[in-house]
Amino acid sequence: MFLHLGRWVSRHPWAILLAWVGVVGLLTASAPSPEAVASAEPPSLLPDHQPYNQALEVARQAFPQTVARTRTVLIFERAEGLHTSDLDFVMEVTSRLLAEAGGRWRVLAPATHPHLQSRLVARDGQAVMIVVNMDSNYLVKTSVDQVEAVDALARRGLPDGLRLEITGEGGLGRELSFATTHAYHRTTWVTVGAVLTILICVYRAPLAAFVPLISIGASVYVALALLNRLAVAGWGVSNLERTFVVVLMFGSGTDYAMFWLARYREQSRGGIGSGAAAAATEGTGGAVAASAATTVIGLSMLLLAELSPTHNAGRALGLAIAVSMAAALTLVPAVARLMGSRLFWPRLLSAAGAETPSRLWGRLARAVVRYPSHILMGMAVLLFYPAWQGSRTPYRYDALGVVNSDSSAARGQELAERHFSAEELFSWTFVLSGGTECSPAALDAYAAGLAEACRAVDGVVDVWGLDNPFGSRGSTPLLPLAWIRPYYVNDGFCSVRVEVMQPFPPLSDPAMDLCSRLTRSVEEWARRSAGADVRLHAVGLTPYILNIKALSDADQRRIMVSVAAAIGVVVLIWVRRVGLTLVMVIATLVLYLTTLAVTDWTFRVWLDGQALDWKVKLFLFVIMMAVGQDYNIFLVSRILQERRSRPAPEATLRGIVTTGPVISSCGLIMAATLGSIAATGLAFYQQLGFAFALGILLDTFVIRPIVVPACYLVGEGLRRKRLDLGDSAS
Repeated sequence: MFLHLGRWVSRHPWAILLAWVGVVGLLTASAPSPEAVASAEPPSLLPDHQPYNQALEVARQAFPQTVARTRTVLIFERAEGLHTSDLDFVMEVTSRLLAEAGGRWRVLAPATHPHLQSRLVARDGQAVMIVVNMDSNYLVKTSVDQVEAVDALARRGLPDGLRLEITGEGGLGRELSFATTHAYHRTTWVTVGAVLTILICVYRAPLAAFVPLISIGASVYVALALLNRLAVAGWGVSNLERTFVVVLMFGSGTDYAMFWLARYREQSRGGIGSGAAAAATEGTGGAVAASAATTVIGLSMLLLAELSPTHNAGRALGLAIAVSMAAALTLVPAVARLMGSRLFWPRLLSAAGAETPSRLWGRLARAVVRYPSHILMGMAVLLFYPAWQGSRTPYRYDALGVVNSDSSAARGQELAERHFSAEELFSWTFVLSGGTECSPAALDAYAAGLAEACRAVDGVVDVWGLDNPFGSRGSTPLLPLAWIRPYYVNDGFCSVRVEVMQPFPPLSDPAMDLCSRLTRSVEEWARRSAGADVRLHAVGLTPYILNIKALSDADQRRIMVSVAAAIGVVVLIWVRRVGLTLVMVIATLVLYLTTLAVTDWTFRVWLDGQALDWKVKLFLFVIMMAVGQDYNIFLVSRILQERRSRPAPEATLRGIVTTGPVISSCGLIMAATLGSIAATGLAFYQQLGFAFALGILLDTFVIRPIVVPACYLVGEGLRRKRLDLGDSAS
């Protein structure tokens, strides 16, 4: 099949090139508007059936004014004390926000909710707060656009000397979105520069270096354009997925192109022509297709996730790899054929096609062939401890720590801590609903009991409820109970609510531990006091991340097992040897755990003291399992090809020597492209970029050239002994 494909492409290079140009032009002409692409993001990272979304829906129906998915907090401050004109300006901003809301947000301000005066106006008279409640997730583009609109309305005509900062979940989401967008663009240019530099160093021929770049550039454009169209059609695609698409396509696309060019150089010793190109496609097409299929199948296992970003990444990355493979087997040969003998200029044609085995790879190959058992034992001893540590790596869920300390969200949080109760920014709301007794007296009793049950839990700082509407530290305005009661009791929905203040950052481990203990304690109280029919609903950033954590943990277990099994099946179909398949999969698993441990030590012990972000674990695993098998497949394919005419030791030696330089170059490029996301400045991307680069380098220079060939030789030796024993017995 690949021989026929190679012959057709070699004979019609202009047709292939024009076909790709036509696809690019068609996608450009029919591209959806940026606004349509941006508005296609889902409102939540969690599916609708998840507990948090259900709790939020109940809480919003019962208390629509005070409960929201995202709270955006505007803090106005004047260090010497607010002037009367400042308070007038805040009232004017409140009017603007109400006039421009259009159902997008709800406003809590001193002018609209005077009974919240003690919460919204600082006691020192230096700051005042406006809370804007929104219904979309703080990380999606819809929320970011709304926060930008609120910011523009609030800053128009801002008096001199009056400071305004925007924080809360909305402010945090905006900063993270800006950082992610910056990361996406910066990663793209860093990746292009790294790939071009390495290709020129490898080929020492500028035209040959540009062949992969032309192919990758076209395939990346096509993949991103397709993703934009699919996003409008209902796929969720964010800049996180686009960033991974760019770096993964540059890495894998360069690998596929370099393997084809390396075989093309081998076949061109008799002269560059269609025969050499067809033979190169025949020789590498199967391995490229198997490698791409392995990667696509591994990445597709992300579709088993319920968490939206993980699920969406499975679709986006699988599509991207498929496009990369198509370009490598069609556009790369076509462009190379059109360049003709100039492809490897300024090197001579004979030199370009000559085989010049590396002395380094020759020495390494001879050592592996001579001492395979000793090498395996040494590697097992060397990797055991870090792999064991990698299985015990701690993780963090705190997104607040990745926000720039000079951002408006961080500065706003500092103002809140200075002038207000810091815990008010990220308080938790507990709603008790249902039950058979819904009289006003019964609901008032439930409200008081719920507040007391929350106060009884160690670690809770304060509880705002019907019995203490402004907390133990607030002053109670002389307002009628009828004004206050609707914020804590809804007779029509048979619901009561309290707000819980706690002292920890909302996404920290102590906050999550306290929230879990509080929820269990209050649920026990509710069952005892209100009956089995009542339901407790927790809303806030900490309950939200607890649901994310529970769902992601379940996703990770399911995906890791599925990825390992699926890739194992693909490798088995390709190599047709159970033992060798197990070696390749287990070696990658050990490498993954070792990479986790070294990355954790690097960041938690030696650098910033932070544990790894929870997303690093899953993305690293899938990429290492899917992409890491590429090099093993390329090496083993060459060894098995050589084995048809040579004994196992000689076939192994030749496989290591002939694939060593090109696989090493590919590994360096893959490490550079995947590692380029560390240049973004965000902690998550820095950790993941470091882990990607380290894992790929270890796979390229340890697992692939040493461990896998040594295991193959040991297995061949054992099989030969069994055959010899069988012959002796017969």
